[in-house]
Order: sequence, then structure tokens, then C-alpha cells
Amino acid sequence: MSEPATITDFTIAPGVRETASEDGAVLLDLEQGVCFSLNPVGLRIWGLLKKRCSLDQIADALGKEFPVPRSQLLSDASEFIEALEGKHLIYRPRQPSPKKSWFSEMLPFRKKRPSAG
Repeated sequence: MSEPATITDFTIAPGVRETASEDGAVLLDLEQGVCFSLNPVGLRIWGLLKKRCSLDQIADALGKEFPVPRSQLLSDASEFIEALEGKHLIYRPRQPSPKKSWFSEMLPFRKKRPSAG
């Protein structure tokens, strides 16, 4: 039986783009053709995931910013990360990345052009 993946074992899906502001962020998944919004705490966790922080490191960072019990921070961060995985915004590298949707095939900048000659 394999060990459960740690937070640092996750990879952000290649089609995900972000636009951040002081109010949070919007994640656009080009592969699925959908947008997801993050509040400022979600954006903070997303930024820590991009830095490949562990769940403990994420809880430590959030604990410095919010007066919340550590057990709550760990639970909430873990739940948020599971939701990101469920929406295919992050995945475990050992698993194939999510299948491309029909929408991603329609994007002109994603199409391969035949080589001339």
C-alpha cells in the first residue's frame, strides 16, 4: 500500500492561470474552460502551494496572520487543498493530468500547426 501524498507531492495543473488582487484571486482553468474564485485566505494558501510548502508550513504561516487554533488551520487548509484536487486544479504527479476538454482543443493558441515543408 502506498503512502498518502503530502502537500508537496501536488502539482498545479498546467492549464491553470491566476489573476490576484487584494480581494482574492480568480483561477482560470483553460483545460476545463471554467473559473474559480478564491478569497484572500484561499489566495494565501494557493501562493504557499505554489512555493511547495507542507501542510504544517501552511498552518504556521496562516497562524501568524490569523488568531485561529492550529488544529482548525490544519483542518481548513487540508479541506481547501482537497477541494482544489477535486476540481482538478492540482493533481498528484503520479496520476495523469486531467483529460483535456473540448474547450481547450478550441483555443487557437493551444493548437499545433502543421510544419511546412
